[in-house]
Amino acid sequence: MKAGNLNHANLVQASEFIARLNSLPQCHIGYLGTSQDDILHSLEEMNSDAESAAFIVWEDGAIAGFLGVDADLNKGTAELWGPFVQENEIMRLLWEKALHYFEGNLHSYFLFADIANHTAAEFASRNGFKLQSAHTFMELKGYPSIDLRDVSLLPPRCHSEFIHLHDTVFPHTYYSGKEIIGRVNDDHKVYASGDADGLNGYLYAEYNREEKEGSIEIIGVNSSKRNKGIGRKFLDMAVHDLFVNAGAASIKLCVGTTNEKALFLYKKAGFKVERALSFYKLNIWE
Repeated sequence: MKAGNLNHANLVQASEFIARLNSLPQCHIGYLGTSQDDILHSLEEMNSDAESAAFIVWEDGAIAGFLGVDADLNKGTAELWGPFVQENEIMRLLWEKALHYFEGNLHSYFLFADIANHTAAEFASRNGFKLQSAHTFMELKGYPSIDLRDVSLLPPRCHSEFIHLHDTVFPHTYYSGKEIIGRVNDDHKVYASGDADGLNGYLYAEYNREEKEGSIEIIGVNSSKRNKGIGRKFLDMAVHDLFVNAGAASIKLCVGTTNEKALFLYKKAGFKVERALSFYKLNIWE
């Protein structure tokens, strides 16, 4: 058994190994795709990122284990790409190498695994990770019949109001209101509407031109405007824009498994459940 790091020479071999496993629910990690091309692209980005690293174990010349650490040293956090292993001893070796490599630089690790991935659940339990939440991934393929022509995007004059609304509705989500505004371009859009009282709500969506894939990231509705169909209006608007104007082949989203209201909304709009995942977090130090 030999251990080493991901490098340019073993990128393809690593992508083949991960692709075989990540397509299986019992091995799936949510931070990576399932096709080899998609995984290879992700590994190439990781290999060129000076802050991140990945660790590999070989047995008889073949990869027997992989663990990637997609790190953000400014935040002191990292997403774990793996572990992709079958043996506990290999899992332990990979994790020890990762902890030693990033010692003193990271305080929190995140793990996002399919609910059927019992290897990841066991890894989390053994190493002090805490289950934070469960998420359901959904997908919409093919343009549904929606009688909609108008697309209303957030105007620059409403940026400050949007930031306040988003940070109020979602104070702890992965993008702050300011970060979303900074990401806005032709492929990253904020759909919004308002009245005399201000913004009613918004939907933030992204489009990947290479994959022809849209993603619904966040829907937020002003607390005083809820239960009036505003969320569905934004969803129809974004779906129309992504399929008709952008040329998307599919649209994906992620929603909390316990958020029955949102699940009902998406299912009614035609989205189908693709997989369910558990989100774990480990705090090394506060």
